[in-house]
Amino acid sequence: MTSPSDPRGALPARVLVVGGRGFVGSHVVRALVEAGAAVHVFGPPMADDLLAPLAGRFEETEGSVEDRDALARAIAASGAEAIVTTAAYSAGRQGLMRSGDEAADKALAVNVAGLRNVFEAAREAGVARVVWTSSTVVYGPADRYGPERVDEDAMRAPVTFYGLTKVLGEDIAQYGRDRHAMAITGLRLPLVLGEGLWYQGAASAIAEIASAARPGAVHAVAFHDDPMDLMHVSDVAGAILAALRTPDLSAVYNINGFTARLSDVIRTAEARVPGYRVTHTERPAANTFPLIDDARFRRDAGFVPARGLDEVVADMLTEEV
Repeated sequence: MTSPSDPRGALPARVLVVGGRGFVGSHVVRALVEAGAAVHVFGPPMADDLLAPLAGRFEETEGSVEDRDALARAIAASGAEAIVTTAAYSAGRQGLMRSGDEAADKALAVNVAGLRNVFEAAREAGVARVVWTSSTVVYGPADRYGPERVDEDAMRAPVTFYGLTKVLGEDIAQYGRDRHAMAITGLRLPLVLGEGLWYQGAASAIAEIASAARPGAVHAVAFHDDPMDLMHVSDVAGAILAALRTPDLSAVYNINGFTARLSDVIRTAEARVPGYRVTHTERPAANTFPLIDDARFRRDAGFVPARGLDEVVADMLTEEV
């Protein structure tokens, strides 16, 4: 979030949100609407209507990022001064990384060619400001890095196809900045938690601890206990709005909420629910990632996340009541 006295620029009055019905995108739409922006959503219909509470408060065009003409029509209809894109390929509910590995062609079509379509349609329409969601999975295994947190200068060395698509997306974004002087900024998201998480993966294992929480209940989880960078989805939306408000940002930033182990999440949930106990069987992580340094974005955008471990666990438990 930013302070009311923050000297940075005003939020664009009209914003197109590509992928606005997804997990992260729906929270961006909510934050923009609540901030008074006119919002236009572009993307495919979704099985879960995460925007139901906002019915009537935004405009919408259905379509795919694979269709540049449809994107152009949506930009024209929206009158957008800026674009946010959170679009990424997921096959059903299996999650982004697994989907990328199992359907590489489709992941390339959406995450790379589709992202380029967004940039090109924006350029052709004269919309220079684009904020998009990259990921900290652009980094390689944790043991390739030193003991310190990694910043934006650290090498990218993805070990998943989803991570590779984000690396390619970052390169395309840099090209748009260099060749066409576009104000494109990517935010590398860590593991994101919060209301509306509908796909499986590491975040869903954490969310299940909250969904199983009842007085006297016992829940079993098999998961690693390595430290993880985590962020509440509403803080991700806040970071995106901060980026929209801030001129002259760099091409890419790490963002983060807090760092915790699964055992920290378990202890926090158990402390809040009388008699609730979680049995935790530790198993090696399928993929390991270095912990990230997000100091540059905090400095450049004046952003400070609102939710730490206690607040995020409390929110997840409240959602399940």
